Amino acid sequence: MPTLTEKIIKAHLQEGTMDRGCPIAIKIDQTLTQDATGTMAYLQLEAMGVDQVKTELSVSYVDHNTLQSGFENADDHKYLQTVANKHGIYFSRPGNGICHQVHLERFAAPGKTLLGSDSHTPTAGGIGALAIGAGGLDVACAMAGRPFNLKMPKVVNVKLTGALHKGVSSKDIILKVLQSAIANAENNNGMNAENLYVEECYASQGPIMKRVKPRAQGRAYRIEKRMSHITIVLDEK
Repeated sequence: MPTLTEKIIKAHLQEGTMDRGCPIAIKIDQTLTQDATGTMAYLQLEAMGVDQVKTELSVSYVDHNTLQSGFENADDHKYLQTVANKHGIYFSRPGNGICHQVHLERFAAPGKTLLGSDSHTPTAGGIGALAIGAGGLDVACAMAGRPFNLKMPKVVNVKLTGALHKGVSSKDIILKVLQSAIANAENNNGMNAENLYVEECYASQGPIMKRVKPRAQGRAYRIEKRMSHITIVLDEK
């Protein structure tokens, strides 16, 4: 059964075949930029002579260079605001929040493709989007309606379902993921399990899904469901 990643790629495939490692090109639905990388991306977009962006949605966030110690940041922010108005791009002003988290909560959607000039763009994968970090020129080309070129990835599907039994801790989850990584390295990549070692292992904060639960007498309270990402990287001696 195909994974969600493979389903999204198939629905957006414009060039190539879905064979692992083969060059493909996919349609991009959404883009995001932030002010540290966005200025160059939009200069490149304007150099292409594009009137309005061709994506379903593009957002320009100002969230990185917000300290005004000189005129440079203020000039960049003014340019980003005017270029957004000119080309049909949403503009997120300073103080609205960090691009990858705000985009996750406000704009990203399951089944969509997102290309962003920020290394944390894959955060939107937390709700089932195919989100990829890329260079400013790639993002500019996507806004101009051009496909994004990449190699068909090796997709590994790991599902953790249900609730933990009594006596089971996060350590056991990591060990299970490690066993899966060893099996993938041995069976899919031809690596010798006896020579494998853990090069990296870390848990990072994932998206926080927020909702509001209504109560009596016009009251309400927030529900926050916190998630985390477990990453294990194996290498061979």
